Amino acid sequence: MSLTVFSVLMQFPQQKQCVVVCIMWWKWPLLAILCASIALCTDCPNRASNGYCVVENITEPYNPAIFPPDERLVWIRNSTIPVFNRSLFTPLAHAENLMIHRLQIEQLELAGCDKLDILFASYNAIDRVSADEGLPLRQLHLYQNRLTDVSALRALTEIEQLYLHENLLESLRLDTFAPMRQLKILTLQRNRLRTIATGTGNKPLVMPRLEQLFLQFNQLPHLDTGLWRMERLRVLDVSHNQLAYLLTFLEELPALRTLGLHHNPWHCGWLFGMLERLGARELDTDADGLIGIDEEASCPGLRLEDRLCCSENATSPDPVLLLVSRTGIVDELQQQVRGAKRRVETLEEAQRKQSHQFGELAGRLAAIERLCTERSNDTP
Repeated sequence: MSLTVFSVLMQFPQQKQCVVVCIMWWKWPLLAILCASIALCTDCPNRASNGYCVVENITEPYNPAIFPPDERLVWIRNSTIPVFNRSLFTPLAHAENLMIHRLQIEQLELAGCDKLDILFASYNAIDRVSADEGLPLRQLHLYQNRLTDVSALRALTEIEQLYLHENLLESLRLDTFAPMRQLKILTLQRNRLRTIATGTGNKPLVMPRLEQLFLQFNQLPHLDTGLWRMERLRVLDVSHNQLAYLLTFLEELPALRTLGLHHNPWHCGWLFGMLERLGARELDTDADGLIGIDEEASCPGLRLEDRLCCSENATSPDPVLLLVSRTGIVDELQQQVRGAKRRVETLEEAQRKQSHQFGELAGRLAAIERLCTERSNDTP
């Protein structure tokens, strides 16, 4: 047996130097070569313990040479960058996970980041955001910024997790997120939301993969989920709002298991009925926080099930809004019925054509059979 240790120094682009150490173990008839790469690469002078390549003290005019071109995990810190756009994303062409916290960014333009998978851009001052279509971004962290409009994010069709909590949103259209067919987590808590619209008209809002939706700590006076179509939604938190009732049928949320209701001025009649429906659905209402508990000091009215506060004088469900909500659901059902009728008519027409074709075929077979019989009779 012989043991040989040798080192191979390899040159990579951008003068990236790495040492590969190989150990050759020879024992006939077995030959084994074990190689281990030792990270002595020189194009990331400062690497954090979490694996990120750290880039610091970036100032204008930006020099592309200071960015590590081949790094997949990059953390930019100790810098002030008012506008983060293509000019900064392009030198980071290979970055898949980028952290740009606390850089006092005011404008974020998602362009030129064609390989970016995860972006942490929280704790900035972002009030404007835009995005190119077709980006592969799966996670976007924009919490603790100054956003008042997020409609431009609808271009991010591959997004799976979108964190927008602790911004300045006052109104929102949920159909902004409808193109995000892969979206699983959406956080909107601790904004200033007063209105949330499903969309325009009575068109259902289909979000097929959404599992968690957080709306707590806003200022919502009412919420209509009648046209929500979120078949996988498991967690919905609407606690700490100004809700007296919900315009909703729980049947639209068949997978719901966690519902946060506490700290709202509920109408007692509505809340009693909702709790009965929750019980019928067997949603867990144990004291571990799924439905929530209102403190004694914050409950000037009645307490239902020793948990949730309500008031007989609270705003009762608006019959006009109820009618609009129900009308939307009825319209959708009528469209489904009309569609079913059209499919039945199509099937009936196809059946008539088939019957006619079968009749013609039967006639031809009968004619052939008669011809064969006549010829057999004519044969001596």
